[in-house]
Amino acid sequence: MANEKKISPKTMSRKIGYIIIAAVLVVGFGFGTIFGTAVNMRGWFGNGAVDEGFEQARPQLEQQLIQEKENELLGEHLDALREESDIEIFLEAFDPQEPDAVIAVVNQEEIRTEDLMEVEEIEKQQMAMMGMDPEDPQTAQMIEEMRPEILDSVIINTILMQKVKEAGIQVSDQEVEDQYQMFAQQFGGEEMLEQTLAQEGITRQDLEQQIYEQLALQAYAEKYLEENLDPQALDFTEEELRALYDMQQQMQEQQMQGF
Repeated sequence: MANEKKISPKTMSRKIGYIIIAAVLVVGFGFGTIFGTAVNMRGWFGNGAVDEGFEQARPQLEQQLIQEKENELLGEHLDALREESDIEIFLEAFDPQEPDAVIAVVNQEEIRTEDLMEVEEIEKQQMAMMGMDPEDPQTAQMIEEMRPEILDSVIINTILMQKVKEAGIQVSDQEVEDQYQMFAQQFGGEEMLEQTLAQEGITRQDLEQQIYEQLALQAYAEKYLEENLDPQALDFTEEELRALYDMQQQMQEQQMQGF
């Protein structure tokens, strides 16, 4: 099943990606901080003045700096991919009454109004989870103002999936099934997961397709990093680690003062 799937951004799997998978699955393109504030423990012992909190936080600090380096390199790669791609945008053709209207072409692959509307609907759902009324005129105005950025995210996703296909990256049926079962566990069993999917109008096949795409993207990112990330760039100085630690301590103190 998985190896023969046609990867396309034009599927219901977008809905899953934002509603379910984004909240559960950690993928290669982790643009953002994956570690919280370091442990706030300060202890000075003996003449060496060893900062116990800093030493305890060191593994997390190193991992965060590694993540930042990886994200920086992946970000540059995304920019380069976008720059070298043949992209035409016809956002003026966007009309909810014309779902088949072409609003962008990416390396000869068409993006239609319905594709963008799917993502905009997801944005509305996310706003609703933050307490905003998706039917409020202000929300509609926000979505309209965000539309170029939302379309750009669709374009980037399209380019990435094209590169995944070009790279010949494969994801096995077993990998997809393992991830599906992980979701089932986190939702309290397959029955609960299926109920959640049904409430959103999502089938198991939809979820499996999105799992496939996410795992393929993760494999692509890992392959790119393995081939292009200089190991020496991951040797961080004591000063770099200390600067990050101190910044996190200051942020934590500011948060505590806010309560």
